[in-house]
Parts: sequence; structure tokens; C-alpha cells
Amino acid sequence: MSRLRVLILHQNFPGQFRHIALHLATRPDVEVVGLGHETAPGMDGVRWFKYKRHRQVASTAHPYTKQMESAVLHGQAVARVLIRLKQQGFTPDVVLAHPGWGETLYLREIFPDTRLIHFCEWYYSTQDADVGFDPEFPVELDGRLRVTTWNALHLLNLEHCDHAISPTFWQKNRHPETYQPRIDVIHEGVDTENLGPDPQAQLVLPHGTVLSAGQPIVTYVARNLEPYRGFHIFMRALPKLLEAHPTCQVVIVGGDGVSYGS
Repeated sequence: MSRLRVLILHQNFPGQFRHIALHLATRPDVEVVGLGHETAPGMDGVRWFKYKRHRQVASTAHPYTKQMESAVLHGQAVARVLIRLKQQGFTPDVVLAHPGWGETLYLREIFPDTRLIHFCEWYYSTQDADVGFDPEFPVELDGRLRVTTWNALHLLNLEHCDHAISPTFWQKNRHPETYQPRIDVIHEGVDTENLGPDPQAQLVLPHGTVLSAGQPIVTYVARNLEPYRGFHIFMRALPKLLEAHPTCQVVIVGGDGVSYGS
């Protein structure tokens, strides 16, 4: 019996595909291969390859098109790896990919008969989304035009894929209505074996403070502490929150580490 060949492609492999990659790797009827950027962490138990752009985006590129040029460079880098895999005898039956950085732009030219499933995480809009949502930080026309241009890549991705998935209905509904019928909502899930209530849980913060289950704790967690992620609103709300609940513990986790207050 022939094995189903699956290629999982993510700039930060495995990214959101960690659990599906591990599951497929345990199946004797599936051959799974990963592909990610040279800086990707990779994962044990799955054979994976790296790609590398041959240059950076040109400093002279138009600001509106820099993201698209970056996508082309990612697409070219991935194409070179795909060609080598094909020469070595690996042709995937299915490719599961996050196309947000342009990795699958040229996949069809190398594997025209492969089924392509895209992870549709986001489609930009100049209002009611991640741009222009806060009147304190209005977006000028130049910014709106730049964001509109970014969607050129996402429209190409929607055209290229056979099917797509989004983790939430809200994210699916950000995409143009024409393409929504081909997008299924599949939640990324929660690892309830490792993430769940634990009455004995304790957390020791870097400076030695111990937080225990049952304490009133407010957390703010984000990659960066910035207005884009509502950090200014959170900080402005803290005085009223602490006034209403003086024993509350506040923990802020960002890209630079952990901050703590009470």
C-alpha cells in the first residue's frame, strides 16, 4: 500500500501545525515532511528542511510593495527547496501551508497536481480590524493605501489553494465573501492534558514572588507591549482595577520578559 505524502510548510515550522505534524508522523500510512525558514525551531520526530532567501528586500522598493517583494523572495527560496525534493523523488499528495509570507506563491509550478490547503489566518482591512480600530491612533490615507496593497498576496493565496482553514469564524469572515465557501473553520484547540485547572499550581516569578492557585491574578500577555495589542488601554485600567481590588496581583508578560505588580 502506498503512503500518503504530506508536506507541511510554515515559515516558523511547525508553527500552528505542531500537533497535526506529530499525529501524522505516527501513522504508518503517511509520510510527512516539514519545511520552514532557516530560523524556524523545527521539531523532533518529523523530517524537515530549511529554506533561505538569497537577499533582503531592496531598500529602494516602494513602501507599499516591500511586503510583496519579501513574499516573492520567500516564494523563490521555497521553490528552490521544492525542486530539490522533487529531484530526490518526493512529490507530495497534499501540502498544508501557512502562506502569509509568500512561501506557496510558486508551488503550483513545481507540483501542479498536489492538493494545496492554506491556513488563512488574516486578510487586511482599513477599518474594524487591526488597522484604524482605535480613534486615539487614526490611520492616515498613506497607511490605508499600504494595507490595501498588502492584500494582493492574500488574494493570490486564495486563488492558488484548493481549500483553506481558519481558526475562528471572525478570521474567516475577514476574507472576501467570494472565497469564504472554500474556508472551513477549525479551531486550533487547547491541550487540556497540559493546560487545565490545578488547585496545587504555583508560579515563581523571576524576582522570587510566588503566585498560587486561588489568588486574584490579572495577566496581560503579548508578544510586544504596544497600542496595537491594547497595552495602553490595559495600563489605564489598572488604577481603577487595583482600587476596586487592592489585593489583586498583576503580571505582564511581553517580549522582554515578565513584569509584576500588586
